[in-house]
Amino acid sequence: MTSIDIVGAGMAGLLAAAMLRKDVAAIYEKSKYLPNNHSAVLRFRSSVVADTLNIPFKEVSAFKATQAWLNPIAEAMSYSAKTNGSYALRSITSADGRVSKRYIAPSDLIQRMADLVDCPIVYGRDYRDWLGRSSGLSVISTVPMPVLMKALGWKEIPDFKSREGMNITATIDDAEAYCSLYVPDPRLPFARVSVTGDQLIAECYERGAYADLVGREEDVAAQAAALLGIDQDRIRDIRIHRQKYGKILPIDERLRREFVMWASEKHGVYSLGRFATWRPGLLLDDIVNDVRVIHRLIRDKGASYAHKLKG
Repeated sequence: MTSIDIVGAGMAGLLAAAMLRKDVAAIYEKSKYLPNNHSAVLRFRSSVVADTLNIPFKEVSAFKATQAWLNPIAEAMSYSAKTNGSYALRSITSADGRVSKRYIAPSDLIQRMADLVDCPIVYGRDYRDWLGRSSGLSVISTVPMPVLMKALGWKEIPDFKSREGMNITATIDDAEAYCSLYVPDPRLPFARVSVTGDQLIAECYERGAYADLVGREEDVAAQAAALLGIDQDRIRDIRIHRQKYGKILPIDERLRREFVMWASEKHGVYSLGRFATWRPGLLLDDIVNDVRVIHRLIRDKGASYAHKLKG
């Protein structure tokens, strides 16, 4: 039996623990309780996570579109600037007005994943006290790459660019729909507005937006609802949520891969997840395969992590 410690009890860490079961010694989480930090839209492109965990997901038809503004190129550039401060082609290009099949996890997915693990979850443990210096155990780390670089003493730390996310959510009376509208108009505070079931989600990424939005949640939620043709009187339970890494931008690919390999080979620390491997486009669907790759690598210490880990 392989002994593995997992750092982080978020979705990636819990997924790994649920998959590897008795090979995991413990999960270490710096928070004092089970974190549930994902307040943005969470839809799955396939049923692989549901099938792997044996947790039923709901198959739905999801509709994606873009708010008509100036022209398609201006809309793509403005959306990119709103979300991350740079001009590039991002996910707005996939909003072609078509309906796609998606899978929706139950609202208590985090707790259900935690219930599947066979190991203790140790809360309030600061990983920086021991990460990279554990007693011979392999470690799967889900902490963000810039944090892990500092913890392990990596010297060539690049400029990690990211945007904090602020998500305003509300409940819609008598709603059951799945859709997203990309909003390039710079005059509006949100970059994307979605409905998932009966939940309205407005995603904002402007710098300093959290301070600007606190106290204005109802107005912003009303704007978002109006844009989707939803009556303001039908929304309630309006809340604002803060995400440190709302959007991340790529770093040098050579450096990224080099660090991931170095951490695994020198310290026995295997990075898992979007922020740990700093891959902006990574989905939880993809992490299922990454867990399997890491498990093989831990069993075969001579294997090359950089060669085998996709992405």
